[in-house]
Amino acid sequence: MTYNWTLRSVEPSSTLAISVKGQLTGRGWTYELDRTDITLAPNGLASLTATVHAPLSGGSVSSNLTLQFEVREEGVLVQISSWSAVTSVKGAWGAADKVLGVFENPLPSPLDNEWGVFLLDAILWLAIAFAIAYAMDLIKHVFVKRTATMIDDIVIGIVRTPILLLVFAFGVVQSLDALYKHIPEDIRDMVFAAYRIVLVLVIFYLAYKLFKEILIYYGKMIAKRTASKVDDVLIPVVEKVGVVVIALVALGYLLGVLNIDLTMFVAGGVVVSMVLAFAAQETISNFFSGVFLLLDRPFAEGDTIILSDGDWCEVRRIGLRTTRLYRYSDASIVSIPNNRLVNEKIARMTNVSDPARININVGVAYGTDPSKAREAIMKAIRETPYSLLTDKERQPMILLDEMGDSALIFKVFVWIKDRDDRMRARDKLLEEIYRKLTEAGIEIPFPQRVVWMKK
Repeated sequence: MTYNWTLRSVEPSSTLAISVKGQLTGRGWTYELDRTDITLAPNGLASLTATVHAPLSGGSVSSNLTLQFEVREEGVLVQISSWSAVTSVKGAWGAADKVLGVFENPLPSPLDNEWGVFLLDAILWLAIAFAIAYAMDLIKHVFVKRTATMIDDIVIGIVRTPILLLVFAFGVVQSLDALYKHIPEDIRDMVFAAYRIVLVLVIFYLAYKLFKEILIYYGKMIAKRTASKVDDVLIPVVEKVGVVVIALVALGYLLGVLNIDLTMFVAGGVVVSMVLAFAAQETISNFFSGVFLLLDRPFAEGDTIILSDGDWCEVRRIGLRTTRLYRYSDASIVSIPNNRLVNEKIARMTNVSDPARININVGVAYGTDPSKAREAIMKAIRETPYSLLTDKERQPMILLDEMGDSALIFKVFVWIKDRDDRMRARDKLLEEIYRKLTEAGIEIPFPQRVVWMKK
């Protein structure tokens, strides 16, 4: 382990002489200083490096290096300072010369040494692994099958193999720790690094399986029981985002285990995120607009709506980026970005509590008695089976709205019983109005102009 100190002089005019002495605790530990005497010019800087070497031993060991700095100015001692650095080396588990790091070696010669400890450790860890496997199988067959829920079966199935793998890996590392005198230090470091990699992979594998097999599984089951479509759409999104997040966190931990500096990765990730956010701003806008449509529910799947351009459409599917509509005018499927639907005026024609109303303009010839025209139109309304006539607050209205260029224009407002019958009601009402006006001898004029010829 290497430690670095930086020394700085704050004297503007004097030169400082610094002597360094070290003291290291712990048996078998050694250290080296790259320099013991330092001369600092006025306002100058200097560096000092100390290298600490751990003893070749088993188990966990630690040591404390204390450096004492004596500062002299023109041969006069002006300051004494001490700084410490603690170094720790962790073994697999406890003392390496004991069985499982706890018990004394009971074997006779020639196994009353580290080889006997290694042999007993290996045997005991295999026994522990078999005992854990047997206990889990017993729990699964005796207790878990008696419960009504499936969650305990899923958990046992997920954790059984990873736990056995962890026990096996830890047993290998702890057993090899007994042979520290016979295994080179770099090999021991590689074995322990491999164990840490296995540990990280197993932990995040468990996190992934528990997330996917339990949280997402039960989330989808609950979503099927609810009437809302929000959870049906959001749960697949949560599933994909959750898997990506778990993978990225696992990758970060693996790089940390391998002592790879993550600064460049983080900086690069920030830059890439900014570029992607700028490039995909339209997609992001559509995503949040889709969430808004699902939560606020201005319309739902199966509703009939009128777009701002006048198209009548049926909502087939509300996605997180686009909404698919069935357009009645040409019997085609169209996909519209969600941010357009959020920002435009949309008329919802179905699943509305109030009755529907149709509006019709009727023109009759000049010279027609308005009361006679109203009577004919009212007869047509009464004979239309879709008309709502029983509600006193929603009675039909026939208003003389305009004296146009070629006709007297009546506006006709009629409430209907069922909103789904809007088109059929309009068709039937127009037919009846035409028939009643014809029977009453009332002319329905076409556009005309009076032209005066001057000789």
